[in-house]
Amino acid sequence: MATHLLTHATSGRIRQVVAPLSFLVILGIFLSTQTPNFLTWENLRTVAIQTVSVAILAIGETAVIISGGIDLSVGAVLALSGVTAVYAMEHGASALVGVLVGLLTGAVCGAFNGLVTTRLRMPAFVVTLGMLGMASGAALLISGGVSLTGIAPGFERLGRDWSLGVLAVVAVGFHLLLSYTRLGRYCYAIGGNPEAARLSGVSLVWYQTSYFVLCGLCAGLAGVLQASRATVAQPTAGKGWELDAIAAAVIGGTSLMGGQGSIIGTLLGAFLMAIIRNGCNLLNVEVEWQQVFIGAMVIVAVFYDRWQRGRR
Repeated sequence: MATHLLTHATSGRIRQVVAPLSFLVILGIFLSTQTPNFLTWENLRTVAIQTVSVAILAIGETAVIISGGIDLSVGAVLALSGVTAVYAMEHGASALVGVLVGLLTGAVCGAFNGLVTTRLRMPAFVVTLGMLGMASGAALLISGGVSLTGIAPGFERLGRDWSLGVLAVVAVGFHLLLSYTRLGRYCYAIGGNPEAARLSGVSLVWYQTSYFVLCGLCAGLAGVLQASRATVAQPTAGKGWELDAIAAAVIGGTSLMGGQGSIIGTLLGAFLMAIIRNGCNLLNVEVEWQQVFIGAMVIVAVFYDRWQRGRR
């Protein structure tokens, strides 16, 4: 029986990534026939590097959504984390200390979201929307409304040379966490049926808060990487990226109903969105149409999820 359930769960996760993977391959083939610049190493590397921050945001968002929540504050927390990291370096901190400050900022914001959501039993939508406003305002207050440029020596290498490696480590780490640890198993259990999980002895407060902290850490890391790559911390960085992070997760097969999703699917969703934007730019398609295409994909992905659930 256990083997049957494991096989069913594995086949279900495979089905989740088939659609985005198939569309990514088809889109890649199409673009390679329409423009010779698409399959060049320089273009693909640029697309990959530009996708890193959104992909890391989406990975953290995936864990929260699987557990039945949502985090609308990740874009603003990204900006705040970048600002605090560079602010610390402007006041004498080393690059390593600046990175740790940025990560701590993200983790604290995530802990706030998780504790308020679980302890006060407030909707995550409302709590994280409030955090979006607070983090945005705090980034502007700390920076004085201007970009901060006082980075420490070596800080720029993180975003310039190591960003893809960092993304790979984060993706593999979250995949292993969700697939092979108690924290991951409970994530799916809580998202699938929180009451059943609670009656089974699972501490909803502890585990749900943990997923928000992980999401905040991802936002903090994305903010540090973004500031490193740009060699400047902008208090308005990441504006609207929370929607891209959620869209990447949903397009990759993560269900907004909770209890379903995968890191591989989320990565496919993030790169699929990036390829669409890159292809539109190469083909001189207006930016507005890019948003239309991505919005339509989100609707189709949600419809597909509901259709799959109806068949079970």
